[in-house]
Amino acid sequence: MAEIKKAPFKGNRGGRWNGKFAAKRKFCAFCANKVEYIDYKDIAMLTRYISDRGKIEPRRRTGTCNRHQHALALAIKQARHIALLPFVPEHIHKQGMVPPLTTGAPKAEKAPEAAPVAEAPAVEAEAAPVAEEAAAEAPAAEEAAAE
Repeated sequence: MAEIKKAPFKGNRGGRWNGKFAAKRKFCAFCANKVEYIDYKDIAMLTRYISDRGKIEPRRRTGTCNRHQHALALAIKQARHIALLPFVPEHIHKQGMVPPLTTGAPKAEKAPEAAPVAEAPAVEAEAAPVAEEAAAEAPAAEEAAAE
């Protein structure tokens, strides 16, 4: 029978960084701070664990432990249910939590059209009496100059 040859083990196969940088170990922030209860009313804390698309961030990205990730997910769902947190990204952008997502070319915004000026006829109406007064004074000035 033929022997099966295995490739020699080269160390950390799954890691992306083989060079001089080591991955920073993630830790559960709730365990470090000895949090017993994750409050669903603490919106500032909960928004750190929600992506810009409105999804709950996974454990591998946040570093939370299994117990606190489960409690965190329940708190986020409870806050969404009573409308403290948005369900969808459109509501996140309307609330101003994150900048809006841009897809494709930016749309040109229409400038508000100026309303017709109502004072324009009034200005002409005021200018007309001034012109009539000047015309009336002109013959009087000629008569004074003739004398």
